[in-house]
Amino acid sequence: MIRSMTGFGKVERQLKSGVLTIEVRSENSRYFDFSIRCPEIFEAREEEIKRRFSSRLLRGRVKVFITMNGSQDEKQHIQLNRKLVDHYRTLLEEANESLGSPEAITLSHLLNFTDIFEVKAPENDAEALQGELFQALEDVIAEVLKMQNAEGAHLAGEIKTHLDLIHDITTQIQQISVQNKQTYFEKVKEKLLLLTGDLNIDESRIIQEAALYSKKIDITEECERLDSHIRQFRTYYDTPEPVGKRMTFLIQEMNREVGTIGAKSESAEVSHHVVEIKNELEKIREQAQNII
Repeated sequence: MIRSMTGFGKVERQLKSGVLTIEVRSENSRYFDFSIRCPEIFEAREEEIKRRFSSRLLRGRVKVFITMNGSQDEKQHIQLNRKLVDHYRTLLEEANESLGSPEAITLSHLLNFTDIFEVKAPENDAEALQGELFQALEDVIAEVLKMQNAEGAHLAGEIKTHLDLIHDITTQIQQISVQNKQTYFEKVKEKLLLLTGDLNIDESRIIQEAALYSKKIDITEECERLDSHIRQFRTYYDTPEPVGKRMTFLIQEMNREVGTIGAKSESAEVSHHVVEIKNELEKIREQAQNII
């Protein structure tokens, strides 16, 4: 199944210590690019969180936001950071001395530094929170995957439309090529007969040479390889493995064959069809960039 890199998920959990919220956004990227913002209590688990996302989402720019809004009973966990208090008091006293100010340092001055207060959960609460966190992570990852699969199904439908059109145009090119090859052969044969009329050259030799010249505009092999690439592309619709990079490579190969068809053909109609195919391939390339 084709899966998009675009996804979103959000879960909220009402816990004893407050409301845990996890929000995840994912978008296209060549590799797995991960960033996270979370409360201090979860910072030690950031690598484990990253591992869980990378093993499931595989590719994309993934942004994770975790917040914890505490309940009223969390007030009991507020602590004073005495080292910071002493540090700020020393700095203020040095500033007073430098400015020659007689003003005494009071609590009101220190309250301007809000980081002197810390909210910490007891160790047993921290362990329980981490357990709740990992359960919530599984739920939010499932939401992201659900959206990615839905987006992937939409992309697959659009790619199928473009690919079917490319197949139809290729068939038209093949039909035109057969007609053009025969016409070109007859023209070359006629010219060779005219040029060698007085040289008494065997006509079979002239036909052979005309066939060699007409082969230069023959695009049968290129069209067959293009059809083969289209068939290969269609197998990706139901492939469980990531196919985005394989699609990008195959598009390059298809563009190469189409370019050769355009270079070899002397038909204005074929040239027009070549432009049409390249336009469709560009649309598929843009969509493939968002596929895992």
